[in-house]
Amino acid sequence: MSRALACSVAVKANRPQGLTRMFVGRRPEEAPPLAGQVFSLCGFAQSVAARLAVLNAADMAMKVDERIGSGAGLLAERIFETLRALILHWPCPLPESFGATAGRHLREALAASQKIIAAAKAGQIDRAHLGAAAARLSAAASALGIPSQGDTPLPESACAAMLQDIGDDRLFNGRRPDPLTINDDPEVIARLCAEPGYASVPHLQGRVAETGAYARLAADDVGASHLVQRLRARINDVRLCLKQLTALAATGKYDGASLACGGATPGAGGYGAVECARGRLYHQAEIGGDGRLSSYRILAPTEWNFHPAGPFVETLLSSPVGTDEAAVRSVSRLAVLFDPCVAFEVKVREAAHA
Repeated sequence: MSRALACSVAVKANRPQGLTRMFVGRRPEEAPPLAGQVFSLCGFAQSVAARLAVLNAADMAMKVDERIGSGAGLLAERIFETLRALILHWPCPLPESFGATAGRHLREALAASQKIIAAAKAGQIDRAHLGAAAARLSAAASALGIPSQGDTPLPESACAAMLQDIGDDRLFNGRRPDPLTINDDPEVIARLCAEPGYASVPHLQGRVAETGAYARLAADDVGASHLVQRLRARINDVRLCLKQLTALAATGKYDGASLACGGATPGAGGYGAVECARGRLYHQAEIGGDGRLSSYRILAPTEWNFHPAGPFVETLLSSPVGTDEAAVRSVSRLAVLFDPCVAFEVKVREAAHA
């Protein structure tokens, strides 16, 4: 910090490296369950991205029933993971009246989400049972403050308490996101396959891309602080996912391309891309002449948002953050609303030349 302005931001990650080596040499059908086991967060999204990658590498398509199950599971997981991150990682204690009840409602959301995902994994998606589980998940989300319309949390709820907590926090200058979308997939996959280390520091030509709820849903919210805009985007994302899940249970239809897609890559390769709670997730696989995986790559959404020159760092730079405990709380709130896939710690210090 210099004169209370953020003049330098460093993001250091301790995520395990080299996990993709576990996939090489295995049969293609082993990749999806392995991906679901290796990653504790968004495990179903990881398995679907892997499934799409190996199917496309083998020039095969996902069957209709599997696509429906995948869609239901992805929506359920995205809803729960967004709620989990907000409730468990919010840096300021919620009012005592919400603390115990929020935990109970979150456990209910987890149970409903897991039931949908288990049915999807087993290939046993029944629309009546899906509708009941979706209603259960919706009730739990509503109890935590997710509205049926708009992005304003329901009163007397955990999400409403979060909104009140950040309402006057205007330390960060608002920035419109440059969203990472399906249109970027060709460039992303080409670079992922060609550039060593790309999965750790991804980039697009001349752009600072962001992914996740704010990138998908940022709206002009005149007068609202940047943190409020980000929280509202997460609330709206959960609401829209619940709406899609309910419609899927009722009709068997959903916008599949908005959740997951993929395609072939040069040689005997393919990729899968999934929009999960934290943003756009990529898996890329190549099958060798022996029928086993000869190469495997994963690009997580966190690598975009917490890139050394990415949107989190850009938001912090030159913001009047300060150096006291209030500064740590503000930066921690911002980090939660970017939602890294690992635990984090914020440290603020004076610049050496100050």
